[in-house]
Amino acid sequence: MDGKKNGAINSTNGHVSNGDINSSKGKEEPKLSCLQKISHKIISVLETAFYRLGRLIGTHPWRVMLIATVVTGLICIAAPFTFTESADGDDTLWVPVNAKVLDYKSWVESIFPSTVRFGTMIFVSNNVLTPTVLSAMWSIYNSSLSLTTGTNNFTTLCIQSGSNCLVNSILELWSYDETSILAASQADIKTKINSATTSPMYYNSYDITTVLGGEVYDGSGDIDSATATKMTWFIQGDDAVQAQAEAWEQLLIDLGRNGHSDISSTYVFAIRSFGDEAGGAIRGDIAFLSAGYVIVIVYITIMLGKFNCLEQRFGLAIAGVVVVGMSIGICFSLASLCGFEYGPLHSVLPFLLLGIGVDDMFVIVGALKNLSDEQQKLPLNERIGKALRHSGASITVTSLTDIMAFFIGATTLLPALRSFCIFAAFGIIALYGLSTTFFVSAMTVDVKRAAARLNACCCFYKHKPEYKPNNCSQKEYLPTFILKFYAPHLLKFPVKIVVLVLTAGLFGLTIWGTVNLEQKFEEKWFLPSDSYAYDYLTASDKYFSSGQEQAGVYCKSIDYFSKKTEMESLYTQLTASNYVVNGTVDSWFKSYTDWLSTTSDAAVLAQIDGTTKYPLDSTKFYDLLYQFVTTETTGLRFSRNLKFSNTSSVLGLTGSKISFYHPSVKDTVEGFNVLDGIQSLVAGVAGSDCFPYSQIHLTWESNKVIRQELYRNIALAAVCVFIICLVLIANIWTSLMVFSCVALTFVNVGGFMHFWGLTIDVVTCVQLILAIGLAVDYSAHIGHCFMTFQGGRNERVKATLVEIGGPVISGGFSTFLAFVLLAVSKSYVFTTFFKVLFLVVIFGLFHGLVYLPVLLSMIGPAAYLSADRRYQHDQKENDEENGVDNYAMEKQAPTL
Repeated sequence: MDGKKNGAINSTNGHVSNGDINSSKGKEEPKLSCLQKISHKIISVLETAFYRLGRLIGTHPWRVMLIATVVTGLICIAAPFTFTESADGDDTLWVPVNAKVLDYKSWVESIFPSTVRFGTMIFVSNNVLTPTVLSAMWSIYNSSLSLTTGTNNFTTLCIQSGSNCLVNSILELWSYDETSILAASQADIKTKINSATTSPMYYNSYDITTVLGGEVYDGSGDIDSATATKMTWFIQGDDAVQAQAEAWEQLLIDLGRNGHSDISSTYVFAIRSFGDEAGGAIRGDIAFLSAGYVIVIVYITIMLGKFNCLEQRFGLAIAGVVVVGMSIGICFSLASLCGFEYGPLHSVLPFLLLGIGVDDMFVIVGALKNLSDEQQKLPLNERIGKALRHSGASITVTSLTDIMAFFIGATTLLPALRSFCIFAAFGIIALYGLSTTFFVSAMTVDVKRAAARLNACCCFYKHKPEYKPNNCSQKEYLPTFILKFYAPHLLKFPVKIVVLVLTAGLFGLTIWGTVNLEQKFEEKWFLPSDSYAYDYLTASDKYFSSGQEQAGVYCKSIDYFSKKTEMESLYTQLTASNYVVNGTVDSWFKSYTDWLSTTSDAAVLAQIDGTTKYPLDSTKFYDLLYQFVTTETTGLRFSRNLKFSNTSSVLGLTGSKISFYHPSVKDTVEGFNVLDGIQSLVAGVAGSDCFPYSQIHLTWESNKVIRQELYRNIALAAVCVFIICLVLIANIWTSLMVFSCVALTFVNVGGFMHFWGLTIDVVTCVQLILAIGLAVDYSAHIGHCFMTFQGGRNERVKATLVEIGGPVISGGFSTFLAFVLLAVSKSYVFTTFFKVLFLVVIFGLFHGLVYLPVLLSMIGPAAYLSADRRYQHDQKENDEENGVDNYAMEKQAPTL
């Protein structure tokens, strides 16, 4: 390798200093610390490998580009991505893989398979307890009976309770009888709703507050009015009729969205709603993806090239976006091959990879531009080798921090977060590989085009020798601004004091916000904010804010006959528990034994003990129970809560369910307590024979581990980032200063998340992990560059800002552009990513370009012993009027 001929290798950090003065031969070699030796060895190996790769690409760009394309195609073909949207309500995505509640869910679904679907409407008016509103509700109910799909209507698809189709609403108090409903007066309605304790249609206990919202009570404690009520239709959901059931649900949704003129607002929701609306949100985001890519292409074209026919780089910008697209294909295919599914978080991946990929492009092209005058005259393959030698190591470090952060995130117990982190890690690996091969090849071809004087947009047109770019296109505005204005003003002592005070103030403010950052997660956030399903769930939260959640205690195949004491104790403790809404426990065992105690049927009395009123033996217990739930009015409703088995003509129970409702919980902590409390209660009475289960338990279980998962992942990611910084910078004090930027950025982001109304959930967990990786990029380059300059602290900081400040700003702004359109998205995932990434960019740039330079100018350590660069006050703003790499303007083009 010709490092000694073409520029001195910085023996501490392995970088070739562009235009540096070599040390004299007689000068004694400086002693390096152990850390510096390790850093030098690692980076030297990287730079040697990238130098050789660059020379290869510079010699055979089209071959390398073809190989990269073929490899990408083979990966995508060999491991085709199966697009499976798991945003359709699969809440197990958010539950820890080792959670007991998943075992409970599996048992419930196997013994009591979900063969029930539903559609619900919420009706809102000033007072829904009026003859006008009840008449309108009956009209909607009556219309639902005539909704037909194929040969099926509600009557053929409905779930029956006894001999009636199951529809829960206040109208069941009049047994859905048109004459009675239309004849009811205001006084009749008030009397009926305040006196009802049992449904006259379904014979189960009836709590009017479960179907009313916004109740107003009179002086005697009776309900006088209500602003909302709801109606729920239950239909079959088994495989045989699923298609017809889904079609009928759509008709019901259309009916509800049309509303009724006598009802102020109608909100509707069905089983299919979540999948329809969440899936639609993901597909609707394609427009943002397309527009975002166009914006970034324009930005890359502007920043990578110049405004003239030869030096603009539109083709190179397109190649950069193609690299991102290829990386997306690879990461989706490899992750799918590993068994990971596409989830609701994954729609942001194209934007994430675009933002990271553009940063890499700026580093690579910037390295080519920053070659010294002597190096610019070398053959093309040498120039590409030297450019990749400088940029490859830098890209390796920044990519490694992001990859490590995501692989650490992939160790989480939450499947959705694990899947996203695996997708992202594979994507960044692919981006890293393609940026250093395909994109560098495209850059080589673009350099050849410019040297051949071919037009940047129409490469078939060759410009004449007398063509000269306009003078305006040759000006470098950002470096001039940093050199003439920003750096001199930042390094004034009063400004330094203001910066430190501002940083301390931001830290104090945001540490308070971070401490108060709430943990909360709701699946409805994955719905578009303008969807009918989101509106329904919002209305449900508003008008039925009691938050009562249906649940049940499930018991396995046990000897129920001999478990009389345990079953009675279970009922007693459930009814007395603070984790259960008073009056909502509906126990088949209690109703069964009450029936046995009060029946006058001689056939039944002959089979029970005259004193205890309990069956004489196990066989009689199950025979009478079967009779109770199939023939007795008070027992019919329990038929769906019992799973009978019939082995050798002997009845038994495979499973049973006792229904109840959980009370509302004000926050996630209370949800944890309710979950742990009800599980302990049931285990204390029935051991492992019974367990509580509800859909809400999945959410509570998820919330229980999100915060601790976040803390663990952040801590591990931070340690990895610090180690990488230490190896790269090879100075403990500078590394600590850089890490302070990362820590301050993280705290600032967390605090403003609180002020912006965001919470800790699976989405923000991903973003906070990513923030660690991105934040270090803005400060690590500043810290490293500072160590390579000799001189006083102020002049070293100024030299650092002039050399690396522009690329850092461009990288941060390109990341912002990649996400900017997400601000107007209706998707929670997209808008949250925009908010957090916006904060990361703003605070990352502030600490990297404002706080860190000030800190280094005041207490920065001495330069590397081998540092041989000094800031020249009289340096030119531009190497040549024609630009750094405008080979087309040279009298004799360099050798290619």
